[in-house]
Amino acid sequence: MAKDKFRQEVSNFLKNKNAKYAKIKYDMRRMNCAKEWYRYRNPLRMLWTAFVVEVCRKLPPSEFKNHLYRMIGMKIGKDVTICPDVVIDWLFPELITIEDGVLLGGDLFIAAHEITINELIIGRIILGKQSLVASWTVIDPGVTLGERSIVGLFSWVREDVPPYSFVVGVPAKVKKTLDRTVYSKSLEKTDIRSEVMLYKESEI
Repeated sequence: MAKDKFRQEVSNFLKNKNAKYAKIKYDMRRMNCAKEWYRYRNPLRMLWTAFVVEVCRKLPPSEFKNHLYRMIGMKIGKDVTICPDVVIDWLFPELITIEDGVLLGGDLFIAAHEITINELIIGRIILGKQSLVASWTVIDPGVTLGERSIVGLFSWVREDVPPYSFVVGVPAKVKKTLDRTVYSKSLEKTDIRSEVMLYKESEI
């Protein structure tokens, strides 16, 4: 039996840890690439990862939840907070790396793959240390968020985000460079203050 070249190209990408992004042409055995998804992902593996992703969507942020994600191949650092209803790529979760201190808001989608009529697009995603991604956001394949970057609400991130940057929009663009000292300054207990806003009943 002849080798399945399409399946082999996907396998080669997954094995090459230095490869960040690939567009793999479909051989058009069927009328669209999604019809034969089982050629590039084992169905039993997909069912397992989809089950874990759906369970985790309803769990509150916790180390237990992060451990479940690690079980399906994701690389997650310490002190990572993943809010409910985050959708993780269920076909290629092993392509996603979330570094220490990352905060992910609810209802966002992290996609390590895209499927068109005639090609499969796959890419490694890295969410850098202490980056923050707001709710209702999409992260595309191959994207790297720089350390302590911030992605605003309702954004579509298609390109790498520089460290200490605030991006927002469709597609997301850099709107501001953030002050590095806000993160790096060490605060003593006597310096920590909370901002409290008081309202009169007539203002509510």
